[in-house]
Amino acid sequence: MNDKGLRPVIKVISEKCVNCHRCIQACPVKMCNNGSGQKVEYNSNLCIGCGECIHACSHGARVGLDDFDAFIRDLKAGVKMVATVAPAIATSFDGEFLKFNGFLKKLGIQAIFDVSFGAELTIKSYLEYQKQKKPSIIIAQPCPTLVSFIEMYRPDLIPYLAPADSPMGHIMKMIRHFYPQYKDHKIAAISPCYSKRREFDAVGMGDYNVTFKSIEQYLSNTKDSIRRYAEVPYDNPPAERAVLFAAPGGLMRTVERYDKNITSHTRKIEGSPEVYHYLAHLGDAIAKNKAPVYALVDCLNCRMGCNGGPATSNQEKHIDEVELAIEKRYQAAREKYTGKGLRSLNLPFAKYLGQKKLEKYINKYWKEGLYKRSYTNRSSLFKSIIKFPSKKEIEDVHQKMHKLSEKDILNCGSCGYTSCDQMVVAIINGLNKPENCMHFINIERQIISEQHKAELAGAINEVYGHTFHDMNQSIDGIGSLSSHISETATSVLSSSATIEEMVQHIRSIQETLEHNAQTVLKLNASSQRGKDCILEIGELINQVAVQSDVLIAACNMIGDIAEQTNILGMNAAIEAAHAGDAIGKGFAVVAGEIRKLADSSGQQAEEITKSLKSIKNLIVNSTESSVRAQEQFDTIVSLVDTVNHEEMTIKNAVEVQSGNGLQVVNELNEVNKLILKIKDESATLLSSGESVLKRIQSLKETI
Repeated sequence: MNDKGLRPVIKVISEKCVNCHRCIQACPVKMCNNGSGQKVEYNSNLCIGCGECIHACSHGARVGLDDFDAFIRDLKAGVKMVATVAPAIATSFDGEFLKFNGFLKKLGIQAIFDVSFGAELTIKSYLEYQKQKKPSIIIAQPCPTLVSFIEMYRPDLIPYLAPADSPMGHIMKMIRHFYPQYKDHKIAAISPCYSKRREFDAVGMGDYNVTFKSIEQYLSNTKDSIRRYAEVPYDNPPAERAVLFAAPGGLMRTVERYDKNITSHTRKIEGSPEVYHYLAHLGDAIAKNKAPVYALVDCLNCRMGCNGGPATSNQEKHIDEVELAIEKRYQAAREKYTGKGLRSLNLPFAKYLGQKKLEKYINKYWKEGLYKRSYTNRSSLFKSIIKFPSKKEIEDVHQKMHKLSEKDILNCGSCGYTSCDQMVVAIINGLNKPENCMHFINIERQIISEQHKAELAGAINEVYGHTFHDMNQSIDGIGSLSSHISETATSVLSSSATIEEMVQHIRSIQETLEHNAQTVLKLNASSQRGKDCILEIGELINQVAVQSDVLIAACNMIGDIAEQTNILGMNAAIEAAHAGDAIGKGFAVVAGEIRKLADSSGQQAEEITKSLKSIKNLIVNSTESSVRAQEQFDTIVSLVDTVNHEEMTIKNAVEVQSGNGLQVVNELNEVNKLILKIKDESATLLSSGESVLKRIQSLKETI
């Protein structure tokens, strides 16, 4: 016990607690739990460390505490350490308890001692105590949980507890006294029990309580296996039938080596609630001279003994499966002392020789007074925390909880307590509340139901009185709204049809614009071709003008030739005159003809020249007209391009309008659907309102 009370061996994880009270139901002592809030907490100073709540809690809100983390940390730091291993080791780690020793050696443990041999020493201590003091009853104390229960809740049984250490206490004291080489080593107890830590605090020995579960978790986390280690024997003499100590009745079967009739005067009892019921009433039975019936009480907290301790993984296994490993070890242990060869000869002294050998080991390591154990009356702590109410106080609370007669005292256990009175004691001590009582809740529910019914009747009357007229008005309003919605739906449908028609016109305009666009493109192409033709005509006119100039030049030349011919004719006439009538007359005729030809040619040349000049003027005028026509065609082409651009702009705008029109139509259709839906729902609402009105009238009539 430390300055703050008993060391906690159980931890509550509040965030996992669902306030189901299964922990209270499983707890043998109840009052260490506080169920008055939203989560069940516990008081370690009133807890006996049985671990029943750990197994009962399916939500993982309660876990056991041991010293595993400090154990591993100190080993890694090089702290010198030896280990004591509980007999229940044979039921865990697949029964490979010697390979488990190899694992401990690998961790750094320098020596390993078997608590089974400590159990052999314990039996020696019990027998010596019985022989010297001759007590009427001996309550076995290997279980630290039961020791805590007696010290705190049944201190009247302390005188009957065997005044000797547990097997674990015996083996630790043996190490300190008979193995001086380990006097400075710390001791790690490998155990199946969380409450062993409390025993170590009480006797002042044992540095670490390392549980089987923690080691199993460590092996799982490191992906390790006991099977891969070599077998390593214990460093103390081997035990014989005390290897059975972890099983129910193991103590009794070990004593049989000395007393064959021990079974007939031994009370073997284990498991909650049986063992607690027995111990809770044993003191009264002794006081009434109705007990003890048996001289030895071989008792354990767990139903499978230490083999099914809360710090093992055996709780869900079948008891035969668990004890099979113990029985096998027991047979092997007997072999070491009797020998198969001697037993096969059926010699009567084989067993005697084996027992003598064992007695020699036990006597070597047993010393008078070394293994004595005293106990502490802790009931004052319980009494200082828990108030014991009077019968009147209990009845008053029952009255407040609507338990007005015997038939209301259900003792159903749904609150977690064994009786209604026990629940009341918890309530008076602030450890629970009436709301956790099923009877109280049921009555409260009925009261609330009646109150609610009365309140409901009043509310209905009020609703009927204040809302009937409003409901009628609402129904009228809903009817009017439904009518307006119908008109709106009709208008929307009409608008939708008009817009659809408009969209069709826009689509027609779009198609016309597309046709015009094609026509404008063709006009543009034709204008370009006309422009090209004008350019070609201009070129041809220029060529004709050039040829006209050549012809004019030729005509001028003809004129010059005619003039020269005329002059030549004149000269020929003159010469013909000089030549006389014979010759000159014919020559004169020729000369005259030449002159006529010359005059005619000159005249024709002049006429041709005039015509050519006129044609040239026309060509010049045509050229100027062609140039003006070309300029006009350029203007036409430019205008056609402008028209084409504007046509495309209009076409794009019309396409946008057409798309927007379609979108408006679609949205109007959606609006129309919504309005129709609102219309239907308003009709439903109208119908519902009328139905509600009828029900209100009907409800009013039933009140």
